[in-house]
Amino acid sequence: MSTSISFITSNKGKPLLVYDGYLYKLNKATEKVKYWTCQERTCTASVHTDSDDQFIKSKGNHGSHLPSPEEIEWRLFKSVVKKRIKEESIAIGLIYDQELARANFSQAGLAVSLSPQEAKSSLNKLRRKTTPILPDSSDFDIPDLYLTDVK
Repeated sequence: MSTSISFITSNKGKPLLVYDGYLYKLNKATEKVKYWTCQERTCTASVHTDSDDQFIKSKGNHGSHLPSPEEIEWRLFKSVVKKRIKEESIAIGLIYDQELARANFSQAGLAVSLSPQEAKSSLNKLRRKTTPILPDSSDFDIPDLYLTDVK
């Protein structure tokens, strides 16, 4: 069993721990230890890390479900696409297609992925959040200091 861990971000912006092909969500954090529980609701497996996100131990087993490397691939893909949408002003469909070509998904990963049309709504919503709104009017106040003449 490998003790290499990595982190990805959930849809709500929270950290998810990836360990041995399973996803764990943060259950509790103290000054010294973070407690992670399996993302599958019926599973009792857990992982403990220190405050610097170094592996300490794992408990329980995943008897009720299998690891899902496709979901991890998909989440990593979504995080890359979302980052590019926030930073670039290129068309969303083009960004999605470029990253899909670059991703090298497995066959199972491609089956899980959404088409650009299916992902368009949520990605447009993300772009709207990061784009500043247009002002209602072009009126503005000039401070009195700049209204007075030097002469």
